[in-house]
Amino acid sequence: MKENQQLTLIIALATLARCIIAISICLGNDEVYYLTYAQHLQWNYFDHPPMVSLLIRLTTFNLNLTNELFVRLGSIIFGAVNTYLIYYICKGIKNKKAGLIASLLYSGSLYSSIIAGVFILPDSPQLFFWLISIHFLIQIVSGTAEAKKLNNRLILFGLFSGLCIMSKIHGTFLWVGFGLYILCYKRVLLKNGYLYLAVLITLLIISPILIWNIENHFITYTYHSQRVSISRGINISGFFREFFGGFFYNNPINYFLIFCSLIAIWKNKIDISTAVKRLLLLISLPLILLLLSISFFRDTLPHWSGPAFVTLLILASCYISDEIEKTKDRNSTWRKLVNSSYILISVIALAGILTINFYPGTIGSKDEISLGKKDFTLDMYDWNFFKTEFEKVRNKNIQSGITKTTFVINNKWFPGAHIDNYIAQPLGLDFIALGKLEDIHTYDWLNAYRKQLKIGDDAYFITVSNSFSDPNELYKKSFEKINPPIIIKQFRNKKPVRNMLVYLLQNYTGE
Repeated sequence: MKENQQLTLIIALATLARCIIAISICLGNDEVYYLTYAQHLQWNYFDHPPMVSLLIRLTTFNLNLTNELFVRLGSIIFGAVNTYLIYYICKGIKNKKAGLIASLLYSGSLYSSIIAGVFILPDSPQLFFWLISIHFLIQIVSGTAEAKKLNNRLILFGLFSGLCIMSKIHGTFLWVGFGLYILCYKRVLLKNGYLYLAVLITLLIISPILIWNIENHFITYTYHSQRVSISRGINISGFFREFFGGFFYNNPINYFLIFCSLIAIWKNKIDISTAVKRLLLLISLPLILLLLSISFFRDTLPHWSGPAFVTLLILASCYISDEIEKTKDRNSTWRKLVNSSYILISVIALAGILTINFYPGTIGSKDEISLGKKDFTLDMYDWNFFKTEFEKVRNKNIQSGITKTTFVINNKWFPGAHIDNYIAQPLGLDFIALGKLEDIHTYDWLNAYRKQLKIGDDAYFITVSNSFSDPNELYKKSFEKINPPIIIKQFRNKKPVRNMLVYLLQNYTGE
């Protein structure tokens, strides 16, 4: 089979698998929260820049098709395109064999293939613009282009790196890596006016982030800066979570191959341009090392370093290509490792779908009050069940004349976003998040565009046992009466997995 046919097969199989995953499980905590971004477009949001909201608007046809497949469709499309992009990059700096290896390793990474390739997250558009930016940077540092082409590539890098930052702020590390490369190895670019034009283009593209934060008193940075502090001492568990999380998220096999390639670079055993090797290391390693350093003091999330590891996959693919060529063995260990990476991610994906949908009961707390707590599978498990059951409760209250209220409230973005998108909106009800800014996040802005509670109104407060909040503590001054909850028990494979508690809050006081 020719290389082009192999690449087409890899992309087709991976895309089919991603579509199956997308329709098999509900939206996760973050995904359903980002769906709320798209309900009211802003130049920036409390947590992230706006690109993910635009992507959702596009693939859901302006929110007309909001089932899981269409919400996630942008990630699935980018997953396929990115597989081709990393192939094209490796083919350009090495050969087609390196490109095919890169496409397999990319598809075998939990981060790039599923976290950013299925789930709708800021990482999805970020990784697309990240790879395009790397493509132009490689052309810039290779030194073979004439002046006009070099200048055009600088401008294009400024454009796509800006769009990368508008997807997720981590995109700034493209400029960090490129800046370090210029200072260390190519100072002649400092005399090129187009470099500064590229900087200006990036700044113009990301200026909405600054403008929004000025208007909102830099709330994004004042909030998130509090999450990185040394006041609580050394966080050893956070470091190990970041380190081993990266090991798992990027596939243990990929991680091992990246480690081997870094040793090979140290020994000068990767036969590609020195400039390209330096560039890719300066783009990737600072982000990884910074996050590992921060993890000593505050909690981080392993997928934050994902683009850096994808960058290192380019180097690993070039190295493995050489090693396979040396052996001339179709069953070499290197070839088996690459194929095993693809197989391993398939096994993980299948196990994940089966666990989420069919695991008997919960892998979290079995206590009735906190049933399901710390069960990471539950945010993606059958929220439509609760919509049906809540509708029965509400219809019964309407028929008995207790209340006809259309209001549903919660005090946090999770599980608030799930309740909003899986219960309130499908039933045509009005959802508002009433809580502290650090708990409701972007709902603090979204509330202003929704129907408001008036004095005397009733409201349903819905919470779940795996993320329980007590309205008697939260709203004792806000409503004259808080009724005992109606408890709706959910089962998975015939065993109890989670409870939903529906409280009727009566006579809003306005406080």
